[in-house]
Amino acid sequence: MSSSELISALRDAHKNHLTQQLQNPDHWQAILTQISASLGKTPIGKLVDSDSLSQVVEQWVLEANSAQGLQDVIVHTTEAVLKAAEQDDATVGQLLSEEHFEAVLEKSLQLKTLREKAIHAGMNHPLVSEMVSEMLYTGIKNFLLEENALAKLPGVSSVMKMGRKSVVGKAMGGMEESIRGYLQKNIRETLKTGEQWLNKQLTNERIEQLARDGYQRVSPLKPAEYLAQIPNGTVKDLVEQGCQIGDESARLEYTRNLIKVGIKAAVDALGKMSLADVLAGMQISEDKLKEITTPALANGATVLVKQGVLDSFIEWSLDDFYGSEACKKAVESVNS
Repeated sequence: MSSSELISALRDAHKNHLTQQLQNPDHWQAILTQISASLGKTPIGKLVDSDSLSQVVEQWVLEANSAQGLQDVIVHTTEAVLKAAEQDDATVGQLLSEEHFEAVLEKSLQLKTLREKAIHAGMNHPLVSEMVSEMLYTGIKNFLLEENALAKLPGVSSVMKMGRKSVVGKAMGGMEESIRGYLQKNIRETLKTGEQWLNKQLTNERIEQLARDGYQRVSPLKPAEYLAQIPNGTVKDLVEQGCQIGDESARLEYTRNLIKVGIKAAVDALGKMSLADVLAGMQISEDKLKEITTPALANGATVLVKQGVLDSFIEWSLDDFYGSEACKKAVESVNS
């Protein structure tokens, strides 16, 4: 057998061997066992470089429209999930147990300073100013007209007795600009009073009472009944906007800095932990992990074989060696 024929035979045998191996759960079991033996006790911090990882992630978010590229997939997935949720009878109480609700509430009550800042920002929003101003004006106008407050003023009552009620309406109309001007000029003080009132009313005890009352009211409700009321096309429109906002936000220096800090903190936290430590924290054993993953990996390889993907990949990976001068020289030296 010539050297070229031997190389070809070895390559074909190697290819067949790998194809069979990758479809065998025992092979993946052995790989995972080897990984566990090699890396199980090695601190993860020695296996990951936070700076390199940060650079890769930053370059990716700068160059790739990752969310928009998957927009159609996100829409299809979201619509499928919502459709399934519309048919589920689960209640809010089942999705968020009272125990977990109490834990979240306890932590939320500790954010008093943040709550006060949020109230301040909300009360100073231009839309709130306009709304409060319009409410006050409407209340004053209704009081003056509907309660006949103007009729009680000296001189006005005699006019009304003479059958000139329209005069009162005209008088109110003439006061509109004065009232609106006064309200706009003093709206800051009005809103400040409202902010102080809210802070005084929203004590931790009051928030606890309102939150628990709200939870008791919503816990029997079924999200499916409300999801079914979402108009057609809403998901597509929201996903489109969300993907654009997400990709644009990812490019901001603010976001990239947070990503860097987050990656470094994660690597630092994992630095002294081994793979075994991580799995122990997840309350899952290595044996259980192998039991779950090995059949899936083997079945995945079988699918790739049936689709013709694995064969071409194996051929490509083996050709680099079996077509090399190193392989040719080794075979020729054996034949000689």
